[in-house]
Amino acid sequence: MVALRSNRPVVYPPVPAFGAPLTVRETDRAEATKPRLLDRVREAIRAHHYSRRTEETYVAWIRRYILFHGG
Repeated sequence: MVALRSNRPVVYPPVPAFGAPLTVRETDRAEATKPRLLDRVREAIRAHHYSRRTEETYVAWIRRYILFHGG
């Protein structure tokens, strides 16, 4: 069991019977198109015309920072 921060119980949808069609729900379009942090960093670095190696280094630094702080 996974510990959750909320006190509310987790409720999962029932598993469909064998042969029953499965439904697929799409996420909200605003959430689906929102770029992630490292993608935004890459876009900003490219807009400033930095080299690809500099981009890779900056992204690696940010990734290590996030992982170090438990993000």
